[in-house]
Amino acid sequence: MANAYLQVIAHFFAKPGHGDAIVKHLAELAEATRAEPKNLYYEFFRSPLEPDHFVILEQYSDANGLAEHRETEHFQHLGFGAIIPLLERREVSSHMVPGDAA
Repeated sequence: MANAYLQVIAHFFAKPGHGDAIVKHLAELAEATRAEPKNLYYEFFRSPLEPDHFVILEQYSDANGLAEHRETEHFQHLGFGAIIPLLERREVSSHMVPGDAA
């Protein structure tokens, strides 16, 4: 049986020409995030048609996982410090995925 988890879906839209820098920072962020105790999954994808558009899929073991992720040193440094300043906009949504009923 699967347990409930928090699914996060983020769309990052880089300022024109900053896509390659975003890839570098997201790769570092992904590696660090995967080591977080509540992280279950972290992958990012770059659009082949719009190279400044990224989709990030994250899963956390509970509803607090995302908030705790945002407080980590690596997110403060890479997310707030390096990635977000290179974005035109971002859209982030999170949803609880129910576990299997007993």
